[in-house]
Amino acid sequence: MGFWSFLNHAWNLPSLVMLGLVAVFLALQLLGLVGGDSELDHHADVGHDALADGDAGGLLALFGVGRVPLMVVWVTFCIFAGFTGLAVNRWVFEAHEGHYPGWAFPVSLASSSVVGLVAVRLFAGLAARLVDTGGRGATAKHELSGRLGVVASPVLDGRFGEIRVQDPRGQELLVHGRRVLSASVRDAPVCGG
Repeated sequence: MGFWSFLNHAWNLPSLVMLGLVAVFLALQLLGLVGGDSELDHHADVGHDALADGDAGGLLALFGVGRVPLMVVWVTFCIFAGFTGLAVNRWVFEAHEGHYPGWAFPVSLASSSVVGLVAVRLFAGLAARLVDTGGRGATAKHELSGRLGVVASPVLDGRFGEIRVQDPRGQELLVHGRRVLSASVRDAPVCGG
């Protein structure tokens, strides 16, 4: 029996659905790259921020939910669980000489789920170390407006200047600003601009 005819069995459906979801997601991402910025992208960012700010406790936090983007969790799970399910089903099917016993389906689901969850645990831990997963991102202009800073450029006037300022998280930033009203040149409030 060929590989394509093997895929056309009911016991492969959960694995094929998981891999199909990943394929559709990948296709939509590729279309997004070609199509440019869309309103859907902005809503996806807001959804991630809400999840990152929430308190995911217990078992979900163990698998990175709330620390890494949900996309990392579900895509990793679907890829690893989907391919593991197909591999286990193929092995059982060939070991039983073209017969698929009923006990193999729950074993396949359980083993593919375990492999998927282990992969999620590993990849979520890796992603948490490599990227800003706290949902904080860059400091927004409105967070710096009105804060005192030290002039870092040789010129600071009503149109341009560079100011060294600390954001609310304590990080020192070099930002563009301008002098307003009667503020001294040494300690000028930062103005967005």
